Amino acid sequence: MTKKLLLKYIEGKASRSEEQDIMSWVGKSEDNLKYYIGLKNLWIRNNMPDTVASKQELADLQSIVKKREFKGYLKFILYAASLVLLISLSLNIYMISGRETISEIPVDQRIRLSDVPRKITHTIYTNKGVKGYVVLPDGSKVSLNSDTKITFPDQFFGSTREVAVSGEAYFDVVKDSTKPMIVSTNRNFVIKVMGTKFNIRSYENDSEAQTTLYSGSIKLIRRYPDSDKEFITELKPKESFLYRDNDRPVLIKQADTVRQDAWRRGELMFDFTPISEVIKKLERWHGAEFLIENKDILKYRLTANFKSESLVQIMEMIKYCSFIDYSIKDNVVTLSKSH
Repeated sequence: MTKKLLLKYIEGKASRSEEQDIMSWVGKSEDNLKYYIGLKNLWIRNNMPDTVASKQELADLQSIVKKREFKGYLKFILYAASLVLLISLSLNIYMISGRETISEIPVDQRIRLSDVPRKITHTIYTNKGVKGYVVLPDGSKVSLNSDTKITFPDQFFGSTREVAVSGEAYFDVVKDSTKPMIVSTNRNFVIKVMGTKFNIRSYENDSEAQTTLYSGSIKLIRRYPDSDKEFITELKPKESFLYRDNDRPVLIKQADTVRQDAWRRGELMFDFTPISEVIKKLERWHGAEFLIENKDILKYRLTANFKSESLVQIMEMIKYCSFIDYSIKDNVVTLSKSH
């Protein structure tokens, strides 16, 4: 299959027979599928920044999945920008759409992977610059921030509902007093939930993790390395648990839930935030890479709120109110100290 013919199909110019040949080729192997989706992603970034995947493309990809004989049930809503849906059993399906602005695809365009075999594990991963939404097997709902991974089984067996998260996610957990949900993090603590709403932020390369409770109650269980000891605390609504690397955990009695929830409203909020943390958020939010030419830049802090500004607009504002200059090339932002 030639790249020229694939681009012809992506541009909507292929004949029906060519379309059938292409979809047949895409369905023959995982590598073919990944190559096609990667090419589609590149074309979207260069040509269609404000569009989402068409219903026909979703239908075509669904037909490929069904031919691979996967069984079960999973609901996943794509948000504008590229979204990666990773399913174990060695199949990676990449669904692509829009750009920086986050807009949910209508309900009638939900992607359902039907009849997945039991006892398999699903891993949903959102790329940088992307947000997602997952409905777990028990009906619990999870909103995913950019650069986040959630892992869960096809069905919850046994006495608990086991879920693992790395990144940031907002949980709306269905109440079940006989089967608590256990949310594991990439830190040495887990969250025990009966039925509640809470936010967990625990990125791999961050120096701290935080859990904020909105309603109900949750128990946080911290396991100490090389020890059988556990630290257990129970949060009440509007309380937050802050865990810093190499430091004691902190319980915040009156958490700023408006600020904690900003990412779900599509807002970036900085309050005297170190530039190093600002850069991490901008990398995740806009899918860009930052390079620092002068380490003195890291001494600065930023207080600002952003709603729908582009990366260029944000950088112009930072430049205006600080001694930081910048240049952008191929989605790489280089920061330097202005004179």
